[in-house]
Order: sequence, then structure tokens, then C-alpha cells
Amino acid sequence: MTATSIPAHLATVEDGIRRLRRDILLRNLQPGLSAETIRTTLASVDLPSAPELEALYGWHDGTATPPGVKLGSIYLLPGYYLLSLEDAVANYKAFVGDRRWTTGWLPVFADGGGDFYVVDFTAPSPNPVRLFWIDEDEAPIEFGSITAMLNTIGQGYERGVFVNDEHGYLEMDSLDFEKVAAELNPDIKWWTEDV
Repeated sequence: MTATSIPAHLATVEDGIRRLRRDILLRNLQPGLSAETIRTTLASVDLPSAPELEALYGWHDGTATPPGVKLGSIYLLPGYYLLSLEDAVANYKAFVGDRRWTTGWLPVFADGGGDFYVVDFTAPSPNPVRLFWIDEDEAPIEFGSITAMLNTIGQGYERGVFVNDEHGYLEMDSLDFEKVAAELNPDIKWWTEDV
């Protein structure tokens, strides 16, 4: 999988969002950024850019979080919403220096409580995606790249693993998602050792 397949994965994600009528999320997805803006913003904190990140933030610059909108209604994947690049950089600055954080991890998805999916720029390209938990010392690799993550999210929608709960929040059957993730990410121990 390469960055060139990201638009197809994002189209699958967006189709799933529309099919589930996640209208609050759709209204709050912000317009995409230019590749130059993405590069300049990341360079301001001494981070590189990557074609995958440029494709993601070219699609949408994260999700607005206006007052009164509950986070559960803007989740792109169960439990997490897409940070704007500005918020990603602000969170990066806030965590640099924390003993659990590694310089070079850019938070891209957030749960609103201090947990993030981070792109690991300390690893060679394609950069893996780690899950950073605020209360844990380890940050395991869950996806080999942003492309792999978006493909897995897209299949979560496509295969009906992601559903709306009675409050309109995005939920999933965790066991079904683990099976899909293991199938699509057979080289990632996080999924294959637990399934």
C-alpha cells in the first residue's frame, strides 16, 4: 500500500460516514490544506512531512470541535477524531519532554482525554502509527502506515463493523474489528498476537 491509494481509502471512509448518516461529523470536517501549508507547519516544529500525511490533511484539516458538540458525534473511528494540523502540532509541543513521549511522534487522531494515534517519524518511511495511552508507558505499533490505518478504518465501515449507538456515537464490535485488522495488517504483532 502506498500514499497513492489513500484517496480510495478516504473515499471508502467518507462513503461509510454518509451511509451511517454521521451528519455532525460531516459538518465539522474542515477543508483540506495544501501540501505546502502542511510542510511549513510541520517544519515549524522540526518535523518532516510525508506524502501520506499530505494526502490525509489535503482531504480534511481535521475536525472542528465547536462548543456543544460532543466528541462521540465527531469520531472518525470509534473513540477517536481527526485532529486539525494546528491541534496536532499544539499537542505535539505539549507532550515533547514527557518521559513517555518520543520526539518525532505526531498525534493525528485523539480521544479528547490524552490518548492519541501518532505517526512515528523516528521510524523509516512509511512511518508506522502507534497508539499512545496517557496512562501507559508503552505505545505499540497498530498500523504499519497511515495508508494501512485508513484502509482498516475504511473496511470497518465497509464491512459493517462500525455502527451508530443509540446516542449517534460511533461504536464497533471490538472482536470483529480485531479480525479485520489482523487480516489487513498481518505483519503487525498487536493484531496477530491477540486474535
